[in-house]
Amino acid sequence: MASRLPFIAIGPRPSLSNAAAISLLLLMLVMFAAAIGCIREDDLTLEQRSHQLAGQLMCPVCDGQTIDASSAQIAQDMRAKVRELLESGITNAEIKDYFVVRYGEEILAAPEGGGFNLIAWIVPFFIAFGGMAIALLTVRNLKRSHARSGGLASAGTGSAGLSEYLAQVDRDLGISDAATAGAAKTKSPKTGDPGPGKKAAS
Repeated sequence: MASRLPFIAIGPRPSLSNAAAISLLLLMLVMFAAAIGCIREDDLTLEQRSHQLAGQLMCPVCDGQTIDASSAQIAQDMRAKVRELLESGITNAEIKDYFVVRYGEEILAAPEGGGFNLIAWIVPFFIAFGGMAIALLTVRNLKRSHARSGGLASAGTGSAGLSEYLAQVDRDLGISDAATAGAAKTKSPKTGDPGPGKKAAS
């Protein structure tokens, strides 16, 4: 039983398969986000562009609402202005610049995708999925530790279970501990005891 303990205690070495899968998932998400960002404005209708821009501009007097979700008068005016600027033929970026000049960078619902602002876009994704990766690896290690502990506990109680089984067999056969001890003494006399025959001869 003791020879099995090292095998039970030492589990399989962790592989890099999980880390590789997580890295691949992160890469695919970044590529997917980049593909969405590369959709040309010409592929969208005027109404779609208007709705898209309204979801990217914050309402100046609302609490965390875009002009697309707000019913405030200023939000309605801004939506109308967005539609007017789109009909004049200017790009989405130019329209956002128009509102940034008047209200500041905080008018944007999300940072622009360039320079340090690009980092502000990407870093949260890496933080979120990095946290998920750490959580998955932690759960996996905990499961492995519990499995090892269970194996060691089973190995430690194996000899005790065998002793209990043998004791039950003795009880079923009517053999008591005292009888077993007496039989052992009878079969093994002490050294120097002349025995019954020698005593009679003397």
